[in-house]
Amino acid sequence: MYLTSFQTLQRDWEQVRTLFAQQGVRFFFVVDEAHYIKQLDGAWANAVLAVAQHASRRCLLTGTPFPRSYTDAFNLFDVLWPKGLAIPAAQRRRIEWHTGRNEIEEAAGVLDATIGPLFYRVRKHDLGLAAQVFHRPVRVRMNPFEAKIYEAVVGRISDLSKLDSLQTLDLVFRLRRGRMIRLRQCVSYAKMLGSAVTNYDEDVGEGHSSLSDIIKRYDAIERPAKLGALLSLVGDLREHGEKVVIWSNFISTLELLRDSLRDGGYGVRLIYGATPIHEVAVGDELSREAIIREFCSSDRGVDVLVANPAACAESISLHKTCSHAIYYDMSYNCAQYLQSLDRIHRVGGSENKKSHYHFLQYVGTVEEDILRNVQRKARQMSAVIDRDYAVYSMDMFEDDEELEAYGRLFGRRAE
Repeated sequence: MYLTSFQTLQRDWEQVRTLFAQQGVRFFFVVDEAHYIKQLDGAWANAVLAVAQHASRRCLLTGTPFPRSYTDAFNLFDVLWPKGLAIPAAQRRRIEWHTGRNEIEEAAGVLDATIGPLFYRVRKHDLGLAAQVFHRPVRVRMNPFEAKIYEAVVGRISDLSKLDSLQTLDLVFRLRRGRMIRLRQCVSYAKMLGSAVTNYDEDVGEGHSSLSDIIKRYDAIERPAKLGALLSLVGDLREHGEKVVIWSNFISTLELLRDSLRDGGYGVRLIYGATPIHEVAVGDELSREAIIREFCSSDRGVDVLVANPAACAESISLHKTCSHAIYYDMSYNCAQYLQSLDRIHRVGGSENKKSHYHFLQYVGTVEEDILRNVQRKARQMSAVIDRDYAVYSMDMFEDDEELEAYGRLFGRRAE
């Protein structure tokens, strides 16, 4: 057995290819969380594609095969059938063409007709789980200073967008991405606008000393309005004895939520990228495994888990003790969103209790677009992978087919 990660395979793919190609050696190549190789010409995808053709058998496992676009399916099926295109070039062009024209149903039809017989899907409604309840978003109006910062960023984006045509394409993409991150920071925790963003160095407060001062002193003059709504919602759930997982995408926000909940008297733990995955030999920092054990225990006093979907949306199970998730802020990453939903809705605990999802949103902001976007992507993916495909039984002793034929041929005569 050879066990590796996407990061390591990216570096060592030539050695792995040599290992797979040894004469007389047959490898069964299993790619778990295969949605990580969806990016066409991506480094991880290219490494997997390079070694897949030398395996004797191939298998991909993922619950979110194409969370962004139907073109996400191309790499997956190229890994499974590296010597013969499972999705032929003509079908790829049709899928890309329909997708580019936003003709989603047409693109889904082409993909469905191509890959329908080629994969197996265990669907949620096949598992006998209780329902997932998506509560209407809790709509919150911004407090005065965060609203002022948000409007300033929107205005800054509008003004600077006029200059895009004068910039290089690479710079335009970096500016647009950076501006969208600033918008998302505004609706999460306005204080973050005083920190740097990778590959983006615009100062949203440039030329407005009062705005820069508000950002710098934000903690001293105001608390985010959503924070008050969160504490109220957590309080209501805790009064009913419910444990709660809270999702956010920014480290500063995660720390703010942890500290605020702790000040409110709640037993709270935080998991994000810097949290060790396994037990550490030195120091007193808890690992993710230890934190999850505490949270899932009924007598450890940890009632609230604050977590980052990028670090905690996969491979953990909270469903046996937690059935409420709160989304304090969200990103456009549909895969992380779908994976996070399943942390509290799984086999072995969710059969007899519903899972509840709560969303906090600032009125009239980018948050409304984010939620619509990820939910639309989720529906598009389900339109293909959750369809009913014909499954043929191999049981030679079944006689349903004969009984159906009897009804068709002789039913009227028998009457």
